[in-house]
Amino acid sequence: MKRGIWLALGTTAGIGGALLFSRRASAASAVAPASDAPEQSLPTIDLAPLPRAADVSGDLSRNWGTTPVDLRPLFMLMEEIARIPGAARVFGVIASRESGFVTTAHNGNAAKEQDERDDSRKAYLNNKDRNPPLRYGDQAAEFGSGGLFGALAPYFLWTGVPEIGKKAPLLAARPTLVFQPRAAAFGAAVYMQRLLTHYRVDDIADIKAGWANPGLLGKGRGGETYLAVRTRFLADAKTLGVDLADTDTIPPKLDASAWPGVPTVFAGLVGALPEEFV
Repeated sequence: MKRGIWLALGTTAGIGGALLFSRRASAASAVAPASDAPEQSLPTIDLAPLPRAADVSGDLSRNWGTTPVDLRPLFMLMEEIARIPGAARVFGVIASRESGFVTTAHNGNAAKEQDERDDSRKAYLNNKDRNPPLRYGDQAAEFGSGGLFGALAPYFLWTGVPEIGKKAPLLAARPTLVFQPRAAAFGAAVYMQRLLTHYRVDDIADIKAGWANPGLLGKGRGGETYLAVRTRFLADAKTLGVDLADTDTIPPKLDASAWPGVPTVFAGLVGALPEEFV
């Protein structure tokens, strides 16, 4: 979810491998960015705990492969709240590549980490004048990417802007909020909806191509990068043990036409942020 992607996904409102810490699929975290980032100590942000099996109605046993059991209800809740049937297991395959299911994943090896920070700086500088201001914009610019779904910090904090503008819920949050699984889930659900709504998505693997760069669903379709991303995604699904051809759990094409709106999805996945971040 990187490199100009939210700009490409935006409509009238502008935009639209990880360093593995200890596995943390908890409700709260106080993880600091890498040592050369501007923030060194951050307060704990307490969101609702991870959803459990009783919080969702979907099947949590069939066609999940080795997807971590504690994260399956989160992925299923994303599907149910966003009203995108079949999306849960696709979110799982995407997270396996973007974070290895480590909720506090942040950037990557040294070279990649620098690359991601270069990208977040460019994302912020190129889009800050056309979007609502971020309270922690400078920190977002220096953050790089992270969380379950590999979100680039400025775009993550601008989640929802194309739909609801200045009412987007993360504008006053710190970029480390992406380490919160429910917040990361919100960003990913909105992102998938915009891909499915605004781009030609022929099959499930096209979703991952768009996740890498929405241009791959346009002029880049059929090119070397497009084909490589699709191939990796199909391999990731096989490694994880998720059968993308199981039409009982994943339709051949996902449909976001029942999308309930950004505020509803935020309320269902995140609930509310502490007052100081609103």
